[in-house]
Amino acid sequence: MKLPMIIVHGGAGKWKDERIPVGLEQVEKAATAGFQVLDNGGSALDAAEACTVYMESCGKLNAGLGARANIDGVKELDAMIVDGSSLNFGSVAAITGIRNPVSLARYIMEKTGFSFFAGDNAKRLYEKMIAEGYRTEAEPGVVAQSSDGGAKDTVGCVVVDGQGRIAATSSTGGISKKIPGRVGDSAVMGSGAYANDVCGATATGWGEHIMRVTLSRMIVLYVEEGLDVGLAAKRGMEMFEAKTGSEAGVVVADAKGNYGFSTNAKAMPTVIIQGSIDNMTSFTCQE
Repeated sequence: MKLPMIIVHGGAGKWKDERIPVGLEQVEKAATAGFQVLDNGGSALDAAEACTVYMESCGKLNAGLGARANIDGVKELDAMIVDGSSLNFGSVAAITGIRNPVSLARYIMEKTGFSFFAGDNAKRLYEKMIAEGYRTEAEPGVVAQSSDGGAKDTVGCVVVDGQGRIAATSSTGGISKKIPGRVGDSAVMGSGAYANDVCGATATGWGEHIMRVTLSRMIVLYVEEGLDVGLAAKRGMEMFEAKTGSEAGVVVADAKGNYGFSTNAKAMPTVIIQGSIDNMTSFTCQE
């Protein structure tokens, strides 16, 4: 049984050898948190949010608490969530003072009538979200998690629930030494993540280059054209490297629970759970 399923990455990059097991452990915990939501009857969106909130909160990955600071020493966060069933998405960029931008991205998608907010005005929406009770806080700026559940790069996941509905996320603190206000691919629909009723993908790597080729959308398009998801991930990375000469990684899943992944980075901690929480596969895609 392939459904429900979740595939999660903790970022592709030049991981230090001693940090790889730490990253993989956190991705395993995040995947478990997301799959528990599916086990309890939650939707793909519910599971994708829970998984990503865990990674934003663990402090060991480049998202939320563990995000890289910009050159002013400030953590500016970007995140996105995509509902493949409706092609709706919510994005938040360059937001400060909160830990869990993926939950705000979902609020934007479901409650505002718009899709993308940035900076101080995004923070105002976060305060509105809490005041309305859409999410509660464990402490100021920290969303209470719905399940128990040295950074490298963007985190993200693709989830397919038992009904074949697909959700994808991306969340990041961005690249090292970024200039304040810089926004990468993680909040850009089709670049950092994309999902429709056929397939979902989420990317990690150098955002400026991922945006140049709309990497996630291209990989999903390859699947729509009939390519196997594993081959689509590989073809997408080959196209990306040929066009940009840069570094990235992707994870992909279709509506039937078939999955794929590819990276040209040193390592990308990745976890898949399919059908049952006992059916977990973990690896690092390490060179």
